[in-house]
Amino acid sequence: MPKAFSEQERETLREQFRAKGQKLFEKHGLRKTSVDELTEAVGVSKGAFYLFYESKEELFLEILEQIEKEIQTSILDFAIKPKTNARQNLKALLKNFLVTWDDYPLLKDFSKSDFDYLVRKIPVERAMKHASNDTEFTNELIKKIKREGIAVTASPRQINSLIKSLFFIGLRRDDLGEEAYEESMAVLTDLVAGYIVGE
Repeated sequence: MPKAFSEQERETLREQFRAKGQKLFEKHGLRKTSVDELTEAVGVSKGAFYLFYESKEELFLEILEQIEKEIQTSILDFAIKPKTNARQNLKALLKNFLVTWDDYPLLKDFSKSDFDYLVRKIPVERAMKHASNDTEFTNELIKKIKREGIAVTASPRQINSLIKSLFFIGLRRDDLGEEAYEESMAVLTDLVAGYIVGE
């Protein structure tokens, strides 16, 4: 039976699982990374791993959410240019989201099959909580856009769905090829921006 950890030890170990786990998932992918590799990297027993996470997929999702939080913060901090029209401002903001996304190998290499696998492996209530976090971010993004003086004509539900659509297209980037993906995203971010502001 694994030993009990103090609160400080627990937090330190969670940080190590996230840091080491991110590197392993980037190197081997979600499915090929084993719990044994994760525990060996952190230097704890397999039993200790399960004191923190029910599965490697739960750890992966925690890492994914941490990265998403960083990206969301960068989007909310993105400076909108006051002399640029609303559609161009939103297009720049959405393109910044996609560029920032690509800065993380874990996300850039995350495929449709990886996504489907993750959804199958995590509990339904955990998936719903993740979706709720996405909705909260969309609401914060809409507030930011409005604070910048940009009129929003699309509903929050529509905006949330459109942003998710950009993400889902990103999951199929290998099918499109890099050049076609970048061209498609340039067009789609412009169309989404135009729809949000009613142009």
